[in-house]
Order: sequence, then C-alpha cells, then structure tokens
Amino acid sequence: MLGQIKRLARPVVHTKLGSRAYRRFTNVTWFARQLEIFDRPKWLYRSRRAFPPAEVHFRPPRPVRDADVALCSRLVDAYASSQADHAPAPAGMWSHEVFQRRQRPLLRVLHNRDAAALADLLAGMFRADFVLGMAPGSLGVGELQLVTKFACLNALNKLVALAESQGAVQVENPEQGAVGIAFANGCERLVANTEQRLGVSLDFPDVGATYGIRIGGRLISWDTPDQLYAAARLLEAMRTYIPAPRAPLRVVEIGAGYGGMAYWLLQMTALRYVIVDLPAVNVLQGYFLSQALGDSEVSFYGEPAARVAILPTHALADIDLPFDVLANKDSMPEIPEPALLEYLMWAQAGCRGIFYSYNQEAGAPFDGTPQNVVPDVLARIGGFTRLRRDASWLRRGYAEEIYMAPESARNAAV
Repeated sequence: MLGQIKRLARPVVHTKLGSRAYRRFTNVTWFARQLEIFDRPKWLYRSRRAFPPAEVHFRPPRPVRDADVALCSRLVDAYASSQADHAPAPAGMWSHEVFQRRQRPLLRVLHNRDAAALADLLAGMFRADFVLGMAPGSLGVGELQLVTKFACLNALNKLVALAESQGAVQVENPEQGAVGIAFANGCERLVANTEQRLGVSLDFPDVGATYGIRIGGRLISWDTPDQLYAAARLLEAMRTYIPAPRAPLRVVEIGAGYGGMAYWLLQMTALRYVIVDLPAVNVLQGYFLSQALGDSEVSFYGEPAARVAILPTHALADIDLPFDVLANKDSMPEIPEPALLEYLMWAQAGCRGIFYSYNQEAGAPFDGTPQNVVPDVLARIGGFTRLRRDASWLRRGYAEEIYMAPESARNAAV
C-alpha cells in the first residue's frame, strides 16, 4: 500500500512542499493533532477485532479531455475578469500561508491564463497542497504507516458519527463499555443504512483524484461525512423553519471550501445555489461542481446565472435579492472582521429566511488578531434571532446555530 501511495503521489503533488522531509513533518504534526481531538479513545486501546480492516484507496487522476480544457478556459476567463474588476489582496488567515505558499502553483497557471496546465493541475486537486484548509489534500499522501492507519480509523469514526446523527445506528456510549457496536452487522450495512436515511449515495464523485476508504463500492473521502452531515443538518433546518416554497429555495453560501456541502445538499433537494468566495477558490469550486454536476449546471463570474452560480467576494451586487438561506460552514471565524460585517449587514436586508452557521468558537489568535466568534458578531450588529444552538455530532468544539434573518422576522410580525 505504501508503494502505491508513493507512485500516485508524485504526478499530482505539484509544489515544493511535496518534499519527503516536509511531508513527513506535516504528517507527524497532523497525526499529533488528530490524536488530541479523537473523541473515541476506547477505539485506540480496546478495539481488538471490533473494527473492520480499512486501507486508503486512491482514485487515479482522470485523463484530461478537451472538455476539461474548455471548462478550465472558462475558469481562467472568470478569474481574469474578477481580478480586472476588483483585485484586493486577500486579508487575514488566507493572506498568509495559503496565498504565499500553498496556492502558488494554482495562481501561476491562472495568471498565465494556461487552461491546459490548469486542467492538468486540477485533475489531481485533492492530493495537492493548494486544497489544504478545504480538504485533506497532500496530508493524506503520506509515507508513515501509523499515520495512514489512524487516518482510516478516524474516517470510520466520522462515518459512525454521521450514521449516529441520522439514527442509522445506535449511539455508542462509553459509560456502558461497548466498543464498535456500529460495525456489528458489517461496514456495508452501516453505509447502506446511512444512505437510506440521507437519501443519497456516500460515494464521492470521480473528480480530482480523491482518496479515502472504500466500502461496498463507494469511496468515502476523509471529509465526506463532515460535508454530508452539514448538508443534512442544513436541509433539516430549511424544512423546519421555512414554509413550503412554491419554487426551489435560494441558498447563498459564504466561503464554501471546494464546494463539498453544496454538492451533497444539491443531491438531497432541488435548490438555486450561489457561492461567494475568493477568486482563486472560485476556480476550485467551479471545477469540482462542474465536473460533479455537469457544465451546464454551474456558472462563473461574468456568465449568465445557472442553477449554481459561483461568484467572487466583490460581486454581492450580482446576486438577486431576496434569497432564502444564508449558510456558512467553517470559515466565518477566519474572515477579516470588516469583510464579515459587510456580509452579515448585506444579508440583513437580503435574506428572508434563515442563517445556518456551523463554526468553531475558540477565538484563537492568528498573527495577534483573535478569530471571529460568530454569535458575538451577530449580537453586536443585531437583527438576527437565534432559533437553535447545538453541538456538532461530528466535530467536538463546533457549534451549529440557526438564526431567523431580520427580513424573515419582519415578515412574520406583519
């Protein structure tokens, strides 16, 4: 297995960060952090034969086709247009390591307007450094067997937590001593029960040379349970707090990573969806969602809006108002506070339904500046009414909150 990882890593990890010494360091660092936050410690010392064997499975990059180059030509044009219209330097956490080191190869081909090189780069995007912070990326392309084994165990942990959150299996209780009860009927039954509850397949789309554990013919990437969980919880919130609409609901997601939550939510229900993010990240979202959903389903900056529209941060004025749902997962703490205030004050007038926030609240400083705590920011600007607050089933230290938007509250009062 380690030989396979080495062979597959070389052609798709494109940066100097792919050196063996650096990769060993980042894998060990990642492993230490994951051990600290692993929330089923009995799995580490009482597992015995309770858990099925699992190995990392790598999907090979798909051959680049003419259609892929054509898609990347559209992405290059959209990026160039967004830079020409408004090109502020990224601020906060995303101005530091991500743009100065991790995303350098991506930015180089975008600035060169080389669609063919971009298509080659994105064919292996899920094993590259430039997706770190949005997906495991190059962290999973490691050579340390202990790290790889723990990553598989953690993937099973997330899968079980997803199943527990949906009532697909009983909840494991450490006070009662049972370990690994979710696997009593085998992994395939666990996956089948979870899919039945969610109404979608857990198989990750064949895009970007992803990797993960393979169960029953499905490839479940390391972050699939997290993305599916957030999508399912958001769908539950929409069905609970928004009256039955006459047309598909309109969702605006701020800071969408590579588009994972959007993809899974769109598998679960019919929606109109807008993503707002940094221009370079728009490229990753545009590639992933176009490949997973179909080119005609996704539009980019400067194009007529499709079912899914992907826009840069300065294009809020291009979004039709009002919309029904504002969503944010795992990014508002990192957004510079002035930009976050702009988003939320814009949503005060534009959102007629709910705001779904799924974020950590540690307030840990970065370069001396504390990260945002979403409920504190909302309390300062006012207008949003909290309907619900829950701890995450999958991520210890993450809070899920649902707010009624000011426009929705005014309509309810009339």
